[in-house]
Amino acid sequence: MNVPFLREDALPPGEVEQVAPGLRRVLCDNPSAFTFRGTNTYLIGGGASVAVLDPGPADPRHLQAILAATAGERITHILVSHTHNDHSPGVRELQRLTGAPSYAHGPHATPKDAGQEGGDHDFQPDHRLADGAALEGADWRVTALFTPGHCGNHLCFALDGTGILLSADHVMSWSTSVVSPPDGSMRDYMRSLGRLREREGQDRLYLPGHGPRLPEPMPFLDALSAHRQKREGRILKALREHGPAPLEALVGPVYGPLDPRLVRAAARSMLAHLLMLEEDGAAACDSGLWRLLRPA
Repeated sequence: MNVPFLREDALPPGEVEQVAPGLRRVLCDNPSAFTFRGTNTYLIGGGASVAVLDPGPADPRHLQAILAATAGERITHILVSHTHNDHSPGVRELQRLTGAPSYAHGPHATPKDAGQEGGDHDFQPDHRLADGAALEGADWRVTALFTPGHCGNHLCFALDGTGILLSADHVMSWSTSVVSPPDGSMRDYMRSLGRLREREGQDRLYLPGHGPRLPEPMPFLDALSAHRQKREGRILKALREHGPAPLEALVGPVYGPLDPRLVRAAARSMLAHLLMLEEDGAAACDSGLWRLLRPA
C-alpha cells in the first residue's frame, strides 16, 4: 500500500491561517529535507487565553510572526509536542516576552553524549504532562496523548470536542517520520500508530507539525503501518542476500536511489527497524556487521 502523501500547502511563512474556529496556524520559514516547508506553530484559542503549540526554532522572524498574530491577546500556555530543534527552542524567548509557562511530557529523553542529533537538550518544561493530562483555556481544552517513537517524549494533542488531533511529527501528511535511535524507537512508533488507530471515530482531522492538514486520517494510518511492515520485509531480504553487512551497506538494497541528504536519516530509521528485529531474535549485530538469525 502506497502512502497517499499530501504536499500542496500555499500558506506563506509568517502569515496566519484560520484552520478551524479557535485554531490558527503560523508557518516558520525553516524549510529543509526534514521539515518540508517549515514548522507549523498552532495558536489555540483567542482573546484572554491563547495556547501556542510548538514555537519552533529560535528564529526572531517567527517569534515576531507569533506575536503579531496574537496582538491584543494574551498567551497563557506554551505547549511543546517534543524536544527537537525545529520545535522547542523558540519557547525560551517567547516565554521571556509573555511570561507564559511551558508544558511538555518532559525534557529530551537521551543525554547529549548518546549520539542523538537534533535534540533540544536545554529545554526543561515548567509543567510535565502525563498521558491523558488535560489543559484548559477560556474557550478551549486539549488532552495530551503520549505517542513516543519519533522522539522519546512526543505528545499529540486532541482538541477536545472538535475531532481535531494535533499530530505533530508522529503523523505528518507530507512524509513518513524519521525514527532515529537511541531517542527514537520503531517499536514505540508502531505502538503509538496503533494507539491512534484505536481512536477511530474520535479524530476526523490531523494537523501535523509539518505539511498541510490531513483529512480522513485512519486510512493514512493504515498506509503508514503497511509501509513500515514492507520496509521491514525489505530489510530481512537484504540481510538474507547481503549479510553479514554493516548498516551503511544495507541502505541501498533497502531504499534504492535516495536524495543524498536523506541517506543518513534512512540509515537511522533502518537501524531502528534492525534494533526491533534484534529484540525479537530475528537479527544480530557482531563487530558492526548485521546478520539474519531467523525469519521474523
